[in-house]
Amino acid sequence: MEERQKKFKSIEGLNSKCYALFIDEINRANISAVFGELITLIEDNKRMGQKDEIWLKLPISGEDFCIPPNLFIIGTMNTADKSIALLDIALRRRFEFIGMYPLYQLDNDSNPWWSGYLKRLNQAIYDHKGKNPDFFIGHALFIDKGEKELSNIYNSKILPLLMEYFQNNSEKVEKVLISAEVTVRRGTILDNFQLFV
Repeated sequence: MEERQKKFKSIEGLNSKCYALFIDEINRANISAVFGELITLIEDNKRMGQKDEIWLKLPISGEDFCIPPNLFIIGTMNTADKSIALLDIALRRRFEFIGMYPLYQLDNDSNPWWSGYLKRLNQAIYDHKGKNPDFFIGHALFIDKGEKELSNIYNSKILPLLMEYFQNNSEKVEKVLISAEVTVRRGTILDNFQLFV
């Protein structure tokens, strides 16, 4: 108990400075390999100085280890990704899930030319994908791009994504694009019957 109190004293002032650990595409990771026995320690009540504080002995160094209260672990994932179904249940219990949906107005862009296109497209996707916002297309595709690049953005970024969303059913993709007021041209046999905008 005395040792625990000494450790608590050593971290009392740590909350004034916070640290973050970012794990991108966390749903694609092998969670047991990333966290191992530390998965229990990330819970709020198991951290240093908390009621149910837990210390573990690290297997290689043999050092005692506990997670401080000022460390935030932020994992990102694309909810439209099929691998989300594989997300470890232990991880689901220990993380808060916050939806991050597309922005249609960026702070440094008072009048984005792409905003209307993206709103209409996401509304069409929402309507054709069973009212599911997890399939929205993000604003990142348009950042630092000019309106002249719109056709290329649709053909090289958005169309392949829509084809995946709708299992390569070009008729459904065409309906989505028409609903979004996008002019669609069907390719010929020379174009492998691809859609173009």
